[in-house]
Amino acid sequence: MSGFERFNKILNLFSEKRSSLTVAEISEELKIPSSTIYRTVREMVLADFLESAAGSYFRLGQAFIKFNRIINLSDPLIQAGEPFLKKLANENPIPSTNILARLFGDKVMCVADFKYPSFKNNTSYQKGRLMPLLYGATSRAIIMQIKGKRLSDILNREGLNDDNQQKIFISGLDEDKKKGFCKTEGQVDNGLIGFAISINNKKLGIEASLSSIFNSSDYRPEHEPAIYANLSSYVILIERYMNKIFFEIEAYHNNDLNKD
Repeated sequence: MSGFERFNKILNLFSEKRSSLTVAEISEELKIPSSTIYRTVREMVLADFLESAAGSYFRLGQAFIKFNRIINLSDPLIQAGEPFLKKLANENPIPSTNILARLFGDKVMCVADFKYPSFKNNTSYQKGRLMPLLYGATSRAIIMQIKGKRLSDILNREGLNDDNQQKIFISGLDEDKKKGFCKTEGQVDNGLIGFAISINNKKLGIEASLSSIFNSSDYRPEHEPAIYANLSSYVILIERYMNKIFFEIEAYHNNDLNKD
């Protein structure tokens, strides 16, 4: 196992429920000698990826706070979309949580959110939390952008191995494309209904979605046109701002090349 693989496996042992670990616990989990784990942990502490906690425990280090700040200030989707989430929440006809999410590998991750103050429920889509690709409007509006063999490979990895199952799933995505949005109820969280529209910028390599999530008890069919109109308007603005960011990045790199 390479040093990077050990780094990665150690970091992935940490979670909300397990925020600190000892060298012995890491060694037992990964089936790697304690002496090797100790050396690796020492290197990770020096690089600020881990830090000493009480006793002989270690927790995630300050490097993640630094990198989180960099991502929040530089990620094109967050830059372009986060300022609109509060506005979207204020314009929706009923209280909502509003989510910016994007594709990371074979999972979906919320990168920014805003909850209207009177929206009391919590959604599973929370910033930094990996979510499944196939369920919920937020995720479906992302996967509907993927086609061909890449989509088939993802569906196989997600357990839809049967050709008929894949055809039914893809047919559902095609119906959503025709409508221009995804709508699901209770697929991820009971009692919640979600609407989502795709966000795409191939130049920046971003496949994402903007979604509004409501309490099913608040929702009425007559709300749908306003929800769709709000999401559509803000997706147009977000994609426009992402294009602007792309050209700014391109100009910056071109200037650097010209200096050389």
